[in-house]
Amino acid sequence: MKKGIKLIAILLVLCLLMGIGSAIAEDKFVVGFANNNDVYDYCAKFRDYLKADCEALGMEVIVTDAGGDTNVQNGQIDDMIVQDCKVISAISNDLDGSVPALEAARAAGLPYVSFLTTIRNANDYDKFIYIGSQNYDAGAMQGEFLVAALPENAKIIYFTGAPNDQQYIDRKAGLMDKLAARTDVTVLAEYNVENKKDLGMSTTEDCLQAFDHFDAIVCQNDDSALGVVEALKSAGKLDGVITVGLDGSAAALTSIAAGELTMSVLQDAKAQAQAGADVFAQIRDGVDPATIADVFVPFATITKDNVTDYMVE
Repeated sequence: MKKGIKLIAILLVLCLLMGIGSAIAEDKFVVGFANNNDVYDYCAKFRDYLKADCEALGMEVIVTDAGGDTNVQNGQIDDMIVQDCKVISAISNDLDGSVPALEAARAAGLPYVSFLTTIRNANDYDKFIYIGSQNYDAGAMQGEFLVAALPENAKIIYFTGAPNDQQYIDRKAGLMDKLAARTDVTVLAEYNVENKKDLGMSTTEDCLQAFDHFDAIVCQNDDSALGVVEALKSAGKLDGVITVGLDGSAAALTSIAAGELTMSVLQDAKAQAQAGADVFAQIRDGVDPATIADVFVPFATITKDNVTDYMVE
């Protein structure tokens, strides 16, 4: 009889402990983050900062990599909703293609935090929050630099990401608005190199064959700009060609310091990730996401004159 009572007591204690453990698990605030593509230095750096900042604030982050595929990313976000994430976040892959992910979050009543990129008509959802930088400003900084640096009657080539990406639209608008101050500047051509280093390199090689002369190649990110630098170096054409990137990646800073890449515009991954973690913590602590304002982190121009200021993380 005593053994039976002891057994019942043990079972009761185990049940109690399991209940406590279950309650602790339920109290865990889990955030889903669907990265655009880990292959990009900036995206990988941002991912690591975000995860570390969230964990420091006691939150768990489920991280996925879409590999640049919008359908894959949308499916990953569906899975995050099933896994009971309290917030959905992403470097949203496509202005229009990411709409289903936003709608899935809306249907589940979950906040959707989009880093760096936005989604068509996203502001119609009151729990949508944008965290990043004003991409128009990045293009404008590139344009301001070129207006001062380009020779008379300059000819430039523009390498971009996908045209159906709000970053592409805004960065191009900023660049072109500033270049309008130089009516002698001609844009010879624009190419979608998908912001990839290998395509930046091969397209530059094609341009060297197609055009007798150009004064600058302007890129919408650093990966493609570094490909441009490699192609120009291999052809012995780097001197005299202005090369412009965007992101301020570690490799780009090293290239600027070495006198190769001419300039880049820093997109502050560290500050953006910290802003994201702070927003997540506000939501966890009961702040209505509909009352949380979008967060904009300023860009900064980086050239050989100030690159050492940014080379220590």
